[in-house]
Amino acid sequence: MLIITGCRRGEIMGLHWSDIDWDTNQICVRRNLLYTAKTGIYEDSTKTRTTRYVKLPLESMQVLRAYKAWYEELRDAVGDRWNYTPYVFVRDDGNPLNPDSISGWLKGFETRHGLVDVHAHKFRHSMASILINQGTDIVAVSKRLGHATVSTTTDIYSHIIKEADAKSAECIADAYLRRPTKAM
Repeated sequence: MLIITGCRRGEIMGLHWSDIDWDTNQICVRRNLLYTAKTGIYEDSTKTRTTRYVKLPLESMQVLRAYKAWYEELRDAVGDRWNYTPYVFVRDDGNPLNPDSISGWLKGFETRHGLVDVHAHKFRHSMASILINQGTDIVAVSKRLGHATVSTTTDIYSHIIKEADAKSAECIADAYLRRPTKAM
């Protein structure tokens, strides 16, 4: 979900089942789940205090459907010990997960597989970089990320935008200035 949506980890952890539109294959990002030692786990608005809709590919929706089936089996198995919350991603008793648990899981994954610096926010940056490199309109990328302004996106990803522009120059040259080579 992190790399497909580009959402922040707290936004993913704050998803409610009612935020998933199964008919249009999108999620509504309207809250952020946070944690402090003093308060515990709590809900807040998104970083920019806006609501956005993020379209998901069919494959991701299929994974969500399979996860929902597993979730319902877990809920039924736990029975009266289940704590009903609206959250999609929960502990094995239905209570919300601490958003920091994503970081802990990724750290363990990193250690098990000999990787370095696997952080949740890097999935967000990877998604944005892929979209920009594939020629996706920067306004669309900015909206998907939930940035307050497009200039935030262009400032953060200026190096990727420059690389994409260089690729565009080669594409134009291929189309107008270079002769196609014949395959043998």
